[in-house]
Amino acid sequence: MEELSEFLQEPVVLVESPDECLVDDDAFSCLIRSSPPQGQAFQLCWEGILGMEPVDGKPHTSVSLFLYSRSRRLSLPGHSEGSVLEIVYEGSLEHGGRWADPGWHQDEFGEYLTYGSYGDR
Repeated sequence: MEELSEFLQEPVVLVESPDECLVDDDAFSCLIRSSPPQGQAFQLCWEGILGMEPVDGKPHTSVSLFLYSRSRRLSLPGHSEGSVLEIVYEGSLEHGGRWADPGWHQDEFGEYLTYGSYGDR
């Protein structure tokens, strides 16, 4: 969480307790978010899912983030089902690595439609 906060250059709030995040011994999935929106203009904030699961026997850690303005989810032009910023952790969790920003993707299967407004979950 600390490295992710440094990468995003802002605090990351864990919405659930760590015990609620555990899926099994080798995987977890947690809801995270930014601080609530501030000010009267844009009121930008975000929510996301931080997760880890084994892929080919190695831990795969990533974050899917959703950007909001005035509590409504934003998307890129042409992304009718919404946009998701995918961030992947590259390297070893034990021996060091870094967060890398591969970019915005379309939520083409509507997997994240329930994330329509900040704070809904």
